[in-house]
Formats: sequence, C-alpha cells, structure tokens
Amino acid sequence: MPVGAKVNAVKKQCSSPAGAKGNLCQTMKRIWGAYLSLVLLAMSSCQQQVEHGGKTPLAQVGDHFLYREDMAQALPYGISGTDSVRFVNEFVQKWLEEQVLYEKAEHNVRGDEKIERMVAEYRRTLVMNNYEHMLLLQRMNEELTEEELQGYYNENKQLFILEEPVIKGVLIKVPLTSPGLKDLKRWYKEKTDEALEELEKYAFRNSVLYEYFYEHWVPVSELEGKIIVNLAELSSEFDKHRDIEVEDEEYCYLLHIDEYLLKGEEKPYDLARNEIINLLANKRKVEFMNNVKKDLYNQSMEMGRIKYYYDETK
Repeated sequence: MPVGAKVNAVKKQCSSPAGAKGNLCQTMKRIWGAYLSLVLLAMSSCQQQVEHGGKTPLAQVGDHFLYREDMAQALPYGISGTDSVRFVNEFVQKWLEEQVLYEKAEHNVRGDEKIERMVAEYRRTLVMNNYEHMLLLQRMNEELTEEELQGYYNENKQLFILEEPVIKGVLIKVPLTSPGLKDLKRWYKEKTDEALEELEKYAFRNSVLYEYFYEHWVPVSELEGKIIVNLAELSSEFDKHRDIEVEDEEYCYLLHIDEYLLKGEEKPYDLARNEIINLLANKRKVEFMNNVKKDLYNQSMEMGRIKYYYDETK
C-alpha cells in the first residue's frame, strides 16, 4: 500500500472515541511518524545536492556535468542569436552522446594495461613539456644580437636561396588623363634627389599607387595585381629591361628596377634575417634543454638515485 494511503488509514482508525483504542492509535501514529521520517531521510539521501563551484549546469550524465561556462568558451565570436541557440543545442547533444559512449567504453575496457600505459605516457609528456616551457620562459629572454645574426648568415649563405626573383626600385600607377606624363616618365627612371622629390610630389597629387622600395628587397609576387605584367616571366630579361612602361584602358604603370636577384641566387640578408632568428632561437632552446637534462642526470647520479641493472659498457 502507498505511504499516503497507509497514513490516511491510520487517521481514519484514530477518529473513534478515546480509551484503549485511542492509546493504540497514538502508538500507531508514533510508529508511522517514525516510518515517514525514515522514508524522507532515504529520499533526501538519494537526491544529494551537488556543489558546482558557482558554475551553471546545462546537462548531466551520471556524476558528470556540462557547465554553461565551459560551453561558452567554445561559442564562436559574433554568432547571432538564432545560430547561438542551434550551436548550444548541438554542443550539448554532442557532449551527452560522447559522455555516454565514454562511460560505456570505460566500463568495457576497464583495466586495459595498454590504455593505462598510453595515459601515463601522455601525462608524462605533458608534464615535461610544460616544465620545459616554463624554463624557457624564465631563462631564454636574451635577444640575439645583430652581430650573431650577420655572422651566421655570412657562414651559411648557401642555406638561404631565393625561391623567386626580388627587386629594388619604384612603382607608380597613374590615370592616363594625368597631366605631365612626359615629365613623370623621366623622373621615375632617375635616382637623383631632385628627380625623387619631383616624383613624390607628382605621386601625391596624381597617383593611384606609389611604392618606393629602393632601400629594401621586394619579391615580385608582392607586386602581382599592382602592374599588368608577369614580372616572374620577365625576370630573365631584367638586365635588358630595367624600365617597364605598360598601359591599359585607364592607367599607366611605370616600374623602374634599380637592382634585382633571380630565383636560385643567394637570398639577401634582410630577407633571410627572420629565418636566421628562428633557426638560432630553436638551436639555443635545444642546447639549453640538453644542458638541463645533463645537469639533472649528473645530480641524480651523485645522489645515488640512478642505478643500472645491466652492464652498460657491453
């Protein structure tokens, strides 16, 4: 009989006059009161409150919870309201499916030594990598000097080879209706201070595009779309054609090549510099960590913490 029905039966029986039967009813009330207390205690123990640490649960599988704060980190930036609702639903559903699959898999492969070894090795690798990263942040703060970079370049020029032509010069694009095109076509070829001054003033007033790169190398690929010729294909004739003048229906394009290097030649230092920085920085990191490992090994040997159980000389 349900608990509620039993209680009502007791109440009905106890509605009769007092006497021996009334005493019996009082006893029954006390018994059923104690019984109800035990039932409520059991029910409360089955619904224990979970401490979420201030987080807001979205879903639960067994003892595992998905929190809104965890899901929010995966929410794409700038997502619309409708899309965000769809994203949340799909994210929660995926988490639930993966969680129940994980629980089932964990139950069926429990005690698998291979997995335990893999987990232990992965944890070991994570701990070592984090420690190495911490050491590098603390101790690898010395900047490479320009002398070191230049010295490495001079000793290893053969490592740095151009994969495309590079040039120094000037490029200007102006409308065909611009005034003084005759003067412009003279100025852009000259490298005198006077000509460069006139060129810059003209470019300021009339140009659609003006790039001055006499002092640094520019790969020809960076000029694609800025001039209506294929400079990579023309590179074999740069020695004959230092001045390139082309037109379309609207614009005049003028390019003066002051210096050039072809594909397959040694890369100039200013183009190789970032590569050298990465190479030397990585080399320094490797050497630093090798020294750390050797020092730790030697310390452990001196303390007697390392033992060989075979003859390492054979």
